[in-house]
Amino acid sequence: MQRLYWDERKSSIKIGKLFHCHPMTIRNRIHEFGIVKRNPSDARMRYDKQNFSGNSFEKAYMLGFRLGDLNAYQTNSNSDLIIVRCHTTQKVQVNLMNELFSKYGRVTISKSSYGYNVNCYLNTTFKFLLPKHRKVQKYIQGESNYLAFMAGYIDAEGSFELNQLKARFKIDSYDVEILAWMKNLLQKFSLRIIFRQIAKKGQPQYRIGIFHKDLWRLEINEARSILKFIHMVGPYMRHEKRKADMIRCQHNIEERLYKETIV
Repeated sequence: MQRLYWDERKSSIKIGKLFHCHPMTIRNRIHEFGIVKRNPSDARMRYDKQNFSGNSFEKAYMLGFRLGDLNAYQTNSNSDLIIVRCHTTQKVQVNLMNELFSKYGRVTISKSSYGYNVNCYLNTTFKFLLPKHRKVQKYIQGESNYLAFMAGYIDAEGSFELNQLKARFKIDSYDVEILAWMKNLLQKFSLRIIFRQIAKKGQPQYRIGIFHKDLWRLEINEARSILKFIHMVGPYMRHEKRKADMIRCQHNIEERLYKETIV
């Protein structure tokens, strides 16, 4: 009974069918045998969930990625189930979600005409993903963790691109506190940063209504600053498209430096 109920996660109905008896009889036997009953979330989740590794780089990256692009919630205050989810049109983001969370719990992917819905089922060691903080939290400490957090946020919101055959980096976001924190940190490393508001709350937004918040942009256009920035955050990046675009920008700058076309 223990094996069927806990190890194989069978319901009392399915166990009853195996023994040709009523589910109530099975529930009575579970009680009589002193078998611990599964709570509602245990009953729904028929697969193992592993504890978070505790790795500080991984935690910082996940926090940055979550603040940029994910929704996380606990099914109820007593539940041991935390669901992290997103909707995306990009298969590379689906792959990244699977890479990040499948080792800790089940990841389900459903496709619709508008893209992919990804749900990750985790245990309560992932409670650190629940708050939607707009400021970088004090429990992210140390330069490497800062860069891992930044890489997660860039993988969610940032872009590397070639504009007029020159490398560029930018993030457009409503999270002014996070962008301001990034600006201040990067300026300490002598990077040339542009940080500005590009749209105001209530301003018309092309084809999709109005901006509901002020929109801000952090950008790096100066070649040597971009190259230094890539060397800093590159080791922590995990989004395949972001990494490919980043490498393309790196090669662009290195080639221009070689040809001495950069002043």
